[in-house]
Amino acid sequence: MGILDRIAGTLDELAGEGDASAREEIALAVAEAERGDAAGGEARLADVAARFPSLAPAFFHLGRLRARRGALDEAVAALGKAVDLDRDAAAAWAELGGVLARLGRTEPARDALRHAIALATEAPLRGRAHAALGRVFSDAGQLGKAVRELRKALETLGDDPEVALAYARALARAGEPEGADALAHEARRLGASARLFAEAAAATAEPRDAERLLREGLARAPDDDALQAALARHLARTGRADEALTLARAGVAANARSLDALATLREAYAGAARWREALAVATREAEAGAAPPAETRLALALGARDREALAALGETVELPADAARALRAFLAGDAADTELVALARHAPDEASRRFVVADHAPAPPAANLVALLEWVHAFAARTPALAALTVAAGRAVEAFDRPLLVAVMGEFNAGKSSFVNALVGETVAPTGVTPTTATVNVLRHGPATGARVVYHDGTVRALEGAALEPFLRELTDARAAAVRVVEIFHPLASLRRVEIVDTPGLNSIRSEHEKVARDFLVEADAIVWVFAIGQAAKASERQALALARAEGKHVLGVLNKTDRASDDEITAVVQHVRGGVGALVDDIVPFSATRALEARRAGRADPALAAVEDALESRFFAHARELKRTTALAALQRFVTASRAATPAATPDDLPGQHAALDALDARLRGALAHERVALRARIDEAYRAAAFEVRDFVRPRAWLFGEHRAERADERFLVELLEDAVERATDVTRAALRAALVAEGGAAPPADARASAARAIDAAVERFGAYARGVVEGGAVAEFFRVDLPRLKLDAAAIRGALVRRAPDPEQILFAELARALAVEHERARAALDDAGAERTIRNLLREERLERPLDALARAVADLSAP
Repeated sequence: MGILDRIAGTLDELAGEGDASAREEIALAVAEAERGDAAGGEARLADVAARFPSLAPAFFHLGRLRARRGALDEAVAALGKAVDLDRDAAAAWAELGGVLARLGRTEPARDALRHAIALATEAPLRGRAHAALGRVFSDAGQLGKAVRELRKALETLGDDPEVALAYARALARAGEPEGADALAHEARRLGASARLFAEAAAATAEPRDAERLLREGLARAPDDDALQAALARHLARTGRADEALTLARAGVAANARSLDALATLREAYAGAARWREALAVATREAEAGAAPPAETRLALALGARDREALAALGETVELPADAARALRAFLAGDAADTELVALARHAPDEASRRFVVADHAPAPPAANLVALLEWVHAFAARTPALAALTVAAGRAVEAFDRPLLVAVMGEFNAGKSSFVNALVGETVAPTGVTPTTATVNVLRHGPATGARVVYHDGTVRALEGAALEPFLRELTDARAAAVRVVEIFHPLASLRRVEIVDTPGLNSIRSEHEKVARDFLVEADAIVWVFAIGQAAKASERQALALARAEGKHVLGVLNKTDRASDDEITAVVQHVRGGVGALVDDIVPFSATRALEARRAGRADPALAAVEDALESRFFAHARELKRTTALAALQRFVTASRAATPAATPDDLPGQHAALDALDARLRGALAHERVALRARIDEAYRAAAFEVRDFVRPRAWLFGEHRAERADERFLVELLEDAVERATDVTRAALRAALVAEGGAAPPADARASAARAIDAAVERFGAYARGVVEGGAVAEFFRVDLPRLKLDAAAIRGALVRRAPDPEQILFAELARALAVEHERARAALDDAGAERTIRNLLREERLERPLDALARAVADLSAP
């Protein structure tokens, strides 16, 4: 048969009884194009289409020729006209679907190809339409549907090499285990490209098998640069760096201008963790006009710890926004923890991740106490985990350069405020306030008398001198509870040498003030403990003094109110106090604050006051610098202890255990799938067997003796409902069995997210199969059984069952194959999420180590060195 006869046959199919002369012209135009004059053939066809606008074949062949020369939009217009004129033209629908697919118009291409499949009467055309539809689905990433359509194409067309290759690629992309074998089979086909071995290797999970495929390809094409590069990359990924580098260098030596060879060499250097060499190759690639992606260059620059390369990358706009922001902050030296984590994610190994998180890590100064105090304050301020310690660190810095801080302490009503007033010679400390409204007061030198109220919320209120006493006496319980400390300023010369903390009694104040008072117990440079002569050395006092001693504080004991006792009583009480707390105080001096203040006002000397002043001078004032140094060192030691307590512990890394639990979940699900592949079919088969008996029983009473079996509409509806319910019950068992596999039987449980995503995939697959099964049963299977099969059947359960089962919904592709693919995707996603979480955990642990633990260890060493005799 000649070409004109074949064209005429096609035209008869497309045009039916159309105009004979027009069909002849179309045949001539197509033959002209086939002989090489495509433009002439297209012009002739355009003329025919213009003269015969209702003739579908003219538009069909015109569309084909336009598609052949790449005028796709014009081809779509012509082919669209063809199918509008002849809705049953399967060939035109197939051609239109193919052109739409080339234009990337997935949905209309899919619809056109489905029309072609439904209308095609010839197997080759139907097979080609299935193949085209499979490619459409593949391009759209709908790999399950692609595999299904391409399999149908192969079943229709036989072993077509082009379709077989597309099918193998779809299998490989879908992650099907047979995908690699199918690609390898296609690669071994006579005349196939040797580079298919590289595709097969890429789809192969087992590294040894992948290497074997690559070497097989090289044996067929030993000079193939792409295969050599693929093998070098594979060797680099599998840890065989020396072999990879040998191959990669040979590739560059053979073709120094090959961009693929350079890229392979870069990857081989990276596989060997030789980051500087890899970065140098990336520079060569950039100079050749094919720079690697910015994220690749960032990883290499981090691996090489090359600040110049990093700075250059920081000026580009190619990096993702989060990476660019983190890199700029890193280069500026002010990166927050979150930015360091974001940048370290791009670092290729632990050394480079440590480089990121350790860079600009704070290092405490050595042998300089003032600088160390300032460093601690700044360190706490910029470290979120230590934010609560910032205020205390700031107070330690401030206190070191202030006068000696002496805390006057004791139980309520021991005469502490009176002692303070007697000591300074003025009524500067308020007396006579009630225990509940008593506040912690700090007496400091100031140019004028006044006060400042500091509240727990950080707010401050200034008071003039005359307003202080009314303020303190009028405090309500609620208002007193809000006050942290009252700073009282007075222009007394004595306050230039010492600042005095006047605290309420530790046994009679509210908890807010007791905490502040106890803070001063450890923050003060020295302590004066005021005992009341009638109740000295109580157990509560011993407890507080023991705390002061534990903090290394020097304590001067003052036995107050001696004006109420005789000399013998005073001596006895002093001996009693020394016996009770003597080991906790440096000395005990008898004293009467009332007499001392009266003597000062009268201008008389008071021996007891002189004794107190001498004791303060010899024990505190003469050693002020030493005492302040001791207090500062103690504050630094407390900071180290509190910082370590406040710092979150390193997150344990159980990545191998989590991976094992995830793999165990995957194994259980695959086992359950394998079991249910058989079990569900058995349950559906049993359901159809039972349905066969039902059909036999309700048809037999109405059977004609010498006629056809017959059934009513109600019988059809009954059978539909019966089969739907049976399939639903069968699949519910499958759902339960698959969900049961989500639960670990002993051992570590898989991540909750992985279980949840697998459960959703199971539910979606079961629901999808349920909808498909209902469509099969309701969409004609039962009706066709009653209309076509039943009249010819022997009323035998086996025969009825056989006829029903032929039209039963098949769970393999819709349920099991799709679910297996979905679960494989979810498994890989869960593994990636585990790896991602593990990487972040590793980075955060490194961050903790480099920016918290190491600085704190260095601080502890510096404090120990300064504390050493």
